Amino acid sequence: MTLAPFGAAALNQKLVGEAGSRFRLETPAAVLDLDLFERNIALLAETCRKAGLAVRPHAKSHKCAEIARQQMAAGALGICCAKPGELLALFEGGIRDLLLSAPIASPTKIDALARAAAAGGRIGVVVDRADLAIAYGEAARRHGAVLDVLIDLDVGLRRSGVATPAEAVDLAKLVSGVDGLRYRGVQAYQGRVQHIDDFAARRAANQEMGRLLAAMIAALRQAGFEPQVVSGGGTGSHLLDGEEQLLTEIQAGSYVFMDEAYNSVDMHGQGGPEFEPALRIAVTVIGHSSLGFAITDGGSKSFALDGPPPRVFLGGELVGRIEWCGDEFGRILPREGQGPLPIGTVVECTVPHCDPTINLHDFLHVASGDRLIALWHVEARGRAD
Repeated sequence: MTLAPFGAAALNQKLVGEAGSRFRLETPAAVLDLDLFERNIALLAETCRKAGLAVRPHAKSHKCAEIARQQMAAGALGICCAKPGELLALFEGGIRDLLLSAPIASPTKIDALARAAAAGGRIGVVVDRADLAIAYGEAARRHGAVLDVLIDLDVGLRRSGVATPAEAVDLAKLVSGVDGLRYRGVQAYQGRVQHIDDFAARRAANQEMGRLLAAMIAALRQAGFEPQVVSGGGTGSHLLDGEEQLLTEIQAGSYVFMDEAYNSVDMHGQGGPEFEPALRIAVTVIGHSSLGFAITDGGSKSFALDGPPPRVFLGGELVGRIEWCGDEFGRILPREGQGPLPIGTVVECTVPHCDPTINLHDFLHVASGDRLIALWHVEARGRAD
């Protein structure tokens, strides 16, 4: 069921299709530049295809079923989710091949995942301990379902996963013997690699991860549990993962939107990011401060603040940066020689960090050129459960 727009999205719905409507939005509003978004999706798909890698994008970055559908239409084999609530929201939105990429502890959530599998979903989970594998198996049998299972490996993140080859083998052996579970392989994610700005330093860190992963894969192979799936990587390491040829699928997430945190990452050794900033937050100049700065209607309730300050664009032209002066308000710091923008001006800002920023918005305002062309519901917005 499609949710009717509300809030600013309801006010903006009448603008869909009108010339110049992109720059007349009621704000704050999350804006998706469709042309940049489609370029980002196509670029990752083609890069991974050439490297012989499958793509399983991470929905923690977008939380939107329509974006997941677009990713799968471009060749993604399925979608990753960070939390059960996120996964179940996308399942309800029609996405059927979903992997929960983190261990959990709740019997209620374990049961809900098994019910989704019984209702027609191909649901994958990761396990890093025996009791979790047993609990998943019990839930799957209770509902007459089968869950795909990846052994979660700690290859440097120090958050979850088994840390030794022997532990990986023991857990694979246990999973393979539990009815209701289908052993598929391993997950090896090293999030710290993604945001190392310097290309050579990031490559060295990724190679260290690869050494740990290779030892675990070798032990599993020798024990008769060679993984069919080796899942991991991300936006910042996808080119390096193609070089390593250890992963079979990439869990990139931020590439669809991009943000200021990634803007300084030299992804390919030639300077700069690989993808374009497709996600913007539109805000309106609502006044001028006593110091002469343009004040906008978007603050920390519209932007996640854990990243560099956003750039501000007016009709595609960079006009400054924004800083915060309250939960609801921002202050535009103009480029040298430029005065404050007039009251009523709608500008678009890049975002410090895309994942938590989209979690603040219920709808994406999809724009191409100067037109608002669609509204997409962010079904998993707020689903941190």
